[in-house]
Amino acid sequence: MIDAQMTRLRAVAELESVRADIRGMADTLARVSLWRPAAGLQTACNEAIAMLDRLAERFDRKLVVTLVGPCGSGKSTLLNSLAGDDHLSPAGHQRPTTQQVVAFCRQPADAAQLVDQLGPENIRVRASEAAEHLENVILIDTPDTDSTHQDRHIPIIHQAITLSDVLICVFDGENPKRRDHTDFLIPYVRLFGGRSLVVAVNKCDRLNETELTDTIMPEFSDYIRKAWSTDPSDILCVSARSHLHRPGWTEQARPRHTRDQFDQLRGLIVDTYNQAGYSVDRRLENAHSLRNSLEQTIRSEAEKEKARLSEAIDQMAAAEAEAMGQAVAAFQGAGGAATGVNVRLYQQLAQRWLGPVGWLVAIWARILVFGSGIASLLRFGNPVRQVFGAVATVKHYGESKKALAAAERGAGAGTALVRYDAAMARAWPDVAERLVAARFAPRVRDERQAPGDGEAIGEQLARIWNEALEEELEQAGRRLSGGVLQLLFNLPSLGVIAYTGWLTAANFFTGTILTSNFFVHAFWTITLILLLSFFLLQGAIRLAAGRERLVARVFVRLREALDGQTHLTDHPVWRQARIVLGLAA
Repeated sequence: MIDAQMTRLRAVAELESVRADIRGMADTLARVSLWRPAAGLQTACNEAIAMLDRLAERFDRKLVVTLVGPCGSGKSTLLNSLAGDDHLSPAGHQRPTTQQVVAFCRQPADAAQLVDQLGPENIRVRASEAAEHLENVILIDTPDTDSTHQDRHIPIIHQAITLSDVLICVFDGENPKRRDHTDFLIPYVRLFGGRSLVVAVNKCDRLNETELTDTIMPEFSDYIRKAWSTDPSDILCVSARSHLHRPGWTEQARPRHTRDQFDQLRGLIVDTYNQAGYSVDRRLENAHSLRNSLEQTIRSEAEKEKARLSEAIDQMAAAEAEAMGQAVAAFQGAGGAATGVNVRLYQQLAQRWLGPVGWLVAIWARILVFGSGIASLLRFGNPVRQVFGAVATVKHYGESKKALAAAERGAGAGTALVRYDAAMARAWPDVAERLVAARFAPRVRDERQAPGDGEAIGEQLARIWNEALEEELEQAGRRLSGGVLQLLFNLPSLGVIAYTGWLTAANFFTGTILTSNFFVHAFWTITLILLLSFFLLQGAIRLAAGRERLVARVFVRLREALDGQTHLTDHPVWRQARIVLGLAA
């Protein structure tokens, strides 16, 4: 008892692992709503989870072996032969012979779950104590797959198969390669793994034995494996009627030979499927087959679009690279991008320079700040409105509020926004057509689906620009504020000041009063030397860290920071295309 409980617990844990895998597939498909096949595949995943739930509910139930076949294939006769009861399931020439699911088991209670699931109106339970050889198995016969009542029968067959653990596909030996029956079974056979899928070619006794052995069966085996892309555990030729208690042969219908694998099929059911505990292994293997089938189906659908999606993704990346280049060029060409560089440089120097020249540097920095403010007041026109006017000229991009908001943060950011969005808009029609060809929803053609991320690009450019500029200004300030350099430029004026002070002090202590002309001349001499030193310093600053040089270095940093970056990763179309491409791997 303990071993049985442990086996069941391990089975439940493994089944939950399979369920988690399928939920993961469904969650992934939910993230690619623009890809049209995703909806159907997600529905298949949800149905598979429901099947696993039903599978878990019947872990303690008997193994369900289901026969499926078209009209005239003899599956009802085969069920009667396997059960040892000629009248268990209706057989004969009237079509359809089977209009309900027929379940054969030892006790009616064994099929109670099937009755609950299928409905009492769709199933007829035949119980017999004589079925000792089916202690752990329930045999069920299904309605014909191609009957005149097909619309009513197909849902019943579908539900019966999803409640089954072993599928025996019955084919008519006189016409086994019926494409309609083969195709009907394709979505079902992939749900059964290992020894859970068996093919029985019935009425083989009516065929020529040599032709059956050398031609019909080998050709049918190749045909069915290629059509289903899976290998049944057994492909058996049987003569079900020969094993009825009263076959009712006519002279024309008697068997033509004794080649018959019915005993092998019956032994498979009685000796293998009927083993205690065998049902748990079958159900787990079928659960794995169900998961693998879904994985293969999803991968197959994604692989169909692999080439188109790769081209679309590459084209989107190339378009973004071009758009980014244009945005950077626009940002670099905008006059507002370099505004205030000199002011900020002299502010850096004012914090570091000492002495008389340092005083002039501080005064000059404040003059530049004041002058920039006056110039901004007197500048003709409003740069924000100018950028707004540029935005309005871009085709399909009349969303002025976004452009205006970016422009108010700086002319460079606003222009970058316009250039980036316009470049992406121009490239989008070709990208969208590739995506539609890859079965993406036609709404991706809408220009609003294009990765118009210019506002974020403008903000990022402004942020990187400011960070790079601050770093360059700080480095320039350190280079131009060295102790040797400060001593060199302060020394002339300090020398004159020191000499003037020495003369003043010496004459003061000797009682000699210096004339006012001496102090006037000394003042102008110090002023001229100080101004000359400051002008020379300005020349050195211009040569070493002029605005053009600083801006050029800042844009080198800007391009390096943007090199290899992509801003499409958060865009839904790009993200979903990448996910679908990943499903094909």
